[in-house]
Amino acid sequence: MLLGWMSYFLPVIAQPNQPTNNNSQTTQIQFQDKEPDGSSRGRPIKRKGTGSRGDCPPVDVLTTALIPEKNVGLTVDESPSFWFFVPYKQTDIPMGEFVLQDETNNDIYRTNFTLPNTPGFVSLSLPSTVALAVNKDYQWYFKLYCSKQQLSNPIFVRGWVQRIPLKPELASLLKSATTPRQRIAIYAEKGIWYSALSELAELRLAETNNPIFANDWANLLQYIGLADFASKPIVGEVTEVK
Repeated sequence: MLLGWMSYFLPVIAQPNQPTNNNSQTTQIQFQDKEPDGSSRGRPIKRKGTGSRGDCPPVDVLTTALIPEKNVGLTVDESPSFWFFVPYKQTDIPMGEFVLQDETNNDIYRTNFTLPNTPGFVSLSLPSTVALAVNKDYQWYFKLYCSKQQLSNPIFVRGWVQRIPLKPELASLLKSATTPRQRIAIYAEKGIWYSALSELAELRLAETNNPIFANDWANLLQYIGLADFASKPIVGEVTEVK
């Protein structure tokens, strides 16, 4: 997936406040949350996990889901990716679990996973066989177990996702975008959180030293009140356990 983006990437250039090309000057990634407060319509969010439990080591920064604090996050993707900050490494957490449910708590997808070897931002992507229906709300749980038996209460976060239709106006805007940054800016301006976040994270992974992408990442996290996380490393996907 990352290789597919490479033909679009901007070159590594100067800081945004110095003379740059027109794209870096004019493309502004500003998230506009279009959704009502999810907690007011039975869509509670739990963005941060608890501190250390059981055999888990103590941490200074809690496990945190990269989502708006109160609202249902939007996506245009059939099988979106979810992003989390995890302060643990693989040897700290024997097993993790991700659960996707419909509005009536029926399981749509459930999988176990292991973490990368380094603490930081991790992603979990739905397989192509799990496609979200348009205009339906789904709740998800990201759980970390501190023992192999999964008998103790996990550290967990939870949120909601809704896939919205790719209407002609939005499709036209995305088609007219000439760079990934322009696409991300469109997603952000339209309040499509998961799509904006995932595509920007892919850029950051591909060019970790690009100051433009780093600034975009910091700005996007600031819009949801997570500016303090901007300097944390992106370490990649969790590993599904079959």
